[in-house]
Amino acid sequence: MSDDLPPLVLLRAFDAAGRHLSFARAAAALHVAPSTISHQIADLERHFGAALFVRGPRGLALTAVGAELLADVASAFERLRAAGARLRRRGQPAVVRISANPYFAAEILIPLIEAFEAAFPGQSLHVQATEALEDPRDLGVDFCVRSGATEVAGLERHPLYEVEIAPVTGGCGRKAARGCIDFPYKGGSAWRRWEQLGGGKRPAGGPLRQFSSYHSAMRAASEGLGATLGMLPVVQPWLRSGRLRRVSYQPSVPLGTLDLVCRPFTPSERTRRRIRDWLVDAFRAAARD
Repeated sequence: MSDDLPPLVLLRAFDAAGRHLSFARAAAALHVAPSTISHQIADLERHFGAALFVRGPRGLALTAVGAELLADVASAFERLRAAGARLRRRGQPAVVRISANPYFAAEILIPLIEAFEAAFPGQSLHVQATEALEDPRDLGVDFCVRSGATEVAGLERHPLYEVEIAPVTGGCGRKAARGCIDFPYKGGSAWRRWEQLGGGKRPAGGPLRQFSSYHSAMRAASEGLGATLGMLPVVQPWLRSGRLRRVSYQPSVPLGTLDLVCRPFTPSERTRRRIRDWLVDAFRAAARD
């Protein structure tokens, strides 16, 4: 076994594969082909003379040697990321990047930008509206808003509030619309998921309209095109304004928590820590009645 360090590109591939436990997801995070990750991991295993992953029918798993190496590699990359962030901030406007689904980005985040800039002069908030679950350790974002995030080594999860899903329809005096509006949720139908969680049956009668995103479904419901499922209290601003109203005879079902996810910030990253706490407070305030 060589005492020399392996090429950095191999360690970066291993770090991503170890975090995601998937060559495909690691490849997507690093913008390369899955076969590239597979070859790089094989090169790294040859360098160390040890197997780092077990490839089985249930997917990828770290060996004991791989888990030990990942802890050291992840720690080293975290220190490099923090050092790089400090260097990039010198003499340049500071950019804070946050990822959320398009509805949350448009209706919750964007209205907070002026207050954020007043609270943190010289800081610029960049909003990435996407349905993808981005990872702050992949350098694309500093913070992510996720529904039902799990505990992941190397990431902090800050619960914002409990989330429920309930039928909503157009407000502001709109007459009751026939039909339902569906959208994808966790790889399936939002209405089917609501029924599985004990919500009962979706309203009968009228067409079933399909939309590709939660945001477009909310817009369609607000225009009187049918009932859909709103996440409470995320849709609270639209309920307050009258753009939406609850379907009173239909129950809500719990979905877990909405979380702000980020990497741990070092003691020297005081501003990032303050921003994290400010975002948590601001998001909670936006959801109140």
